[in-house]
Amino acid sequence: MSPRLPWMKSRWWQAVSWTGWLVAFGIGLRCYHYFRNPSMWHDEAALIINVLNKGFTSLLGPLFFAEAAPPLFLWVEKAVSLVLGDGTYALRLVPLLASCGSLILLVPVARRLLSPQAVPWAVLLFACSDNLLWHSCEAKPYAVEVFCALLLLAVYCHIESWPLGSQFVVYLLLAPVVIFVAFPGCFLCGGLLVALLPGVWRSRRPRAWLGYGLLVLVIGVSFTVLLLGPIHAQRCGEMTSCWLDHFPPLDSPWKVPVWVVASTCEIGRYCCRPIGQVLLVLAGVGTVLLWRRGRRATLLLLTLPPALALFASFLGAYPYGGTRVLVYAAPGIILLMAEGIPPAWNWLQARGRLGVAALVSLLLVPPLYSAYHVVVPWQRADCSGASAYVLAHRRSSDAVAGNHWEYLYYFRNLGPCLRSLRELPQEPGARLWFVASGENAQHRAELAKCLPPGDWQALEHKDFVRTTVFLLRRPIH
Repeated sequence: MSPRLPWMKSRWWQAVSWTGWLVAFGIGLRCYHYFRNPSMWHDEAALIINVLNKGFTSLLGPLFFAEAAPPLFLWVEKAVSLVLGDGTYALRLVPLLASCGSLILLVPVARRLLSPQAVPWAVLLFACSDNLLWHSCEAKPYAVEVFCALLLLAVYCHIESWPLGSQFVVYLLLAPVVIFVAFPGCFLCGGLLVALLPGVWRSRRPRAWLGYGLLVLVIGVSFTVLLLGPIHAQRCGEMTSCWLDHFPPLDSPWKVPVWVVASTCEIGRYCCRPIGQVLLVLAGVGTVLLWRRGRRATLLLLTLPPALALFASFLGAYPYGGTRVLVYAAPGIILLMAEGIPPAWNWLQARGRLGVAALVSLLLVPPLYSAYHVVVPWQRADCSGASAYVLAHRRSSDAVAGNHWEYLYYFRNLGPCLRSLRELPQEPGARLWFVASGENAQHRAELAKCLPPGDWQALEHKDFVRTTVFLLRRPIH
């Protein structure tokens, strides 16, 4: 084997060969899924219909289809649609940029908090998290929430040595933006307040307490405005009913401890599919190491936001568990997992190679899972392909209807030809393109047969992934 060239031994090359290439790989994965342009899914389309059909002021009130999203995110999406258009690439651009920015921000945070051996593992797990990749190419706020979590971590790590007064100025500017662009921003800012408290206490200076009190006031007022305004307007029984399994079973108190443990494990699974529950053991090791290293304030910033969500779930105010509304916990969980890897590696290595091989195999499962979804894309209903087929084959007078919200987006330019299922054409000989999405092809066919008034003649049908296009005609008497 030829000796390494001198430049290959430099710190720069070593950093690029691990962390830099992993960041590039993660950004490449995000861009791949973005340009692959997967079909919009149910809630994504519902949110976009609100963005396209409501004004800036109306977006602060109740939303169609029992949707909910933070006001600043909705305004940014609205502005993007006005400038760049209403195509999927434009509407998903902000989440893509947020996801790529999160991966870039993770590097300085990991280098500041973790041991050098743990940094590449943190970048690898974050870059290849399947759910983070999913959220990077959907017009929903979850990628922005992850970015906000990492932005607060990056700012905290960068300015923690500054005078407290200068720190408070930065946080006073940053906290309201985080709260209004991400619903979990209140949990993130709550973690920030607790992390800053020990430093304020040690300073024992009235100016420090005054700055801290002002920050508490700004965060409290911002959250109150959000709570009494958009959150109150958007909250409804239909939305709450979707999250019933993610609230503690208070009617059966003996089940609550099991629910808390199981739900916490599910958050780990969501962040590092499909075996994040197992990797939470490493996160526990990482937590102990950071505590012993004296990074206790930072540890609070990593762990307290999801803990506040757990507290809110007991109040019936916010769901808790392995779901997209907790994805903002991913940076903290993955950083803790990565910190636990080197000591686990050393402990297993001292006991034989088999243990190290098992650990490596576990750590490679999330990247391999994401690689599988590069080859075999996520199984979404092919609403995009079905809609394109209809638009390419329909006559100008043909009516079009669909059974899901996605088709309100894909057929948004058809005007009165786009019909609801209660307003189908009744004229003899009228033609209707009906697009039905669902898991079962037989069920989709039954939907087409049962369209009012119930005597449609089927002319043709074409199957797509989890979707069928039907061309129907009213009988001519």
